[in-house]
Order: sequence, then C-alpha cells, then structure tokens
Amino acid sequence: MARMTPARWRDIADDLRRRIESGDLAPADGASGRRPLPSEKDLEHHYRASRNTVRDALAWLRQQGYVVSEQGKGTFVVPQPDIVHVTLRAAELGLAPGARSAEWYNRDAAVPAHREVTVSQVKVEVQEGTKVIARYLRAGSGSEFISRHQEIFLDDQPWVLQTSFYPLEFATSGATRLLLPRDIPEGAVAYLGAALGYQEVGFHDEIKARVPDENEKRFFSLGDSAASIVFETVRTAYSADGNPFRVTVTVWPADRTRLHYNDGKVPIDVLKAPGDASTDATPADDTESG
Repeated sequence: MARMTPARWRDIADDLRRRIESGDLAPADGASGRRPLPSEKDLEHHYRASRNTVRDALAWLRQQGYVVSEQGKGTFVVPQPDIVHVTLRAAELGLAPGARSAEWYNRDAAVPAHREVTVSQVKVEVQEGTKVIARYLRAGSGSEFISRHQEIFLDDQPWVLQTSFYPLEFATSGATRLLLPRDIPEGAVAYLGAALGYQEVGFHDEIKARVPDENEKRFFSLGDSAASIVFETVRTAYSADGNPFRVTVTVWPADRTRLHYNDGKVPIDVLKAPGDASTDATPADDTESG
C-alpha cells in the first residue's frame, strides 16, 4: 500500500509550531508579551500555498493553543509557560515551607533549589467517597472518608492541586488530627504510625492524562484547546498487612510539567537537573542510584 503524503496544511502548521517552540516566533518582550504572526498573505507567499491551506494550518495551531486570532488585529503567538521538570520518587522530602513538614508530605517531587514552593491552608472535609476512591482503599459502597486538600504554588504561580483521602474510622480510632485544617508537622505517614501503628511499606502510582474540570481550568488558567490537559497521579499507600490506608490524588497542568522517574544508576547531572542535563558522556563513577 502506498504511503499517504501528509496534508500540505499540516506541513505548514508543523513548521510554524517548530518555529514557535524554537523561539524564532516567540512572543515579544514587553507589557503585552504578544507577537503577531506574519499575515496570511505573507504566509501564503512564504509557503507557496493557497489561502485555505494557510487558514487550515492556523486553525490547527489555535486548537493546540499555540496562537490566538483577533478580528481585525491578526494572529498572535501565545506565551508558553516555563516547563517545570519534576522527579517523582519515594523519599519524604517535605517541600512545603517550614522544613520537612506539611500535607505536601510525600509528593515525592524534587524541584530546582532556586524555586520557591508555597502551600495553601489545608481544607478538610468528611465526605462519602466516590466509587473510584472506595475502590482504591478497598472500602464498601457508601463509606465515608476524610479528605485533606491543598493548593500548591511554585514562585507564587499555581502549580499543583493535591487531595489525600483517609478512612473516617482513622479519626474515630485516635488519629483525630486528620480532621484539623492545618499541617501535620511530622508528616501524615509518621503521625499515622504513632497514632494507629500504620507503617507504609509500599505504594502504587497510577498516572493518566485527562481533560481538566472547571475548577482546574480556573486554578491553572487553562483554556479549551487540545493542549489544555492535566496529568493526574494517584498514589495508594499500603501498610505491612497489605491493605491500602491512604490515597493521594495530585493534579498537574500538562502544558508546564514534565514528570520523571529514575531507576538504577543514573548520571548525576540527570538526577540533579532532569530535562536540562548535559548530553555529554558521563564517567562511569559519576552516577548514583535513583
């Protein structure tokens, strides 16, 4: 079977996208931060294409969130957010303010040292869990859970939404601080160990990409383009008896987040700066276990 040739409009769209991502057509500096694309007529001349072909290319770029068009003014490059590279791992890092504390307890994310992480006050609710949360925690239909929710900011910009779920009986059995709308200084895992004897011996991560809900669109300032999606990570923690006792749902905007994992011996520059590591060869002993 003969291989189909990509549509001409897609070739033009891909070239414009590459030029935007490389900075050749980057948004201008200044108050507006906007830069117009060449006019349709100029693009027709440059690519030797028809008006309809150019318009199809621009329509695709608008759908993907690369440009925006305004009647009578032209088509403008949309400023792209800075990409944050996050390394997920199983160490309790305590990224929230106030040393190794806060409900950000085990996000397991290493961020660059020069970035400042701040966290909102904890919002606590007692609610009947969804079928999904009940399934993760192996609870019966209609079970009630404690949810602890926080908004997390990086350099004062919205970055992450995170909610942790615990069985309500944890509070009635002695872990009453789960119901208080404040951080747990020693971390939730350590607190549950002291209060109820739970010890986290393992966890399971599930990661998916999905369309954001209205609250996530508002928080992350996302639109309706195909590029406006979020990553959702669901971490289920297990105790020594093999039962799940905590589920943490974390939502990241996909347009500005790259998630990384390490396993085995990885070059130190990759560990310290994922996404920005040198491509040069690294000596064999210049590695650490991930």
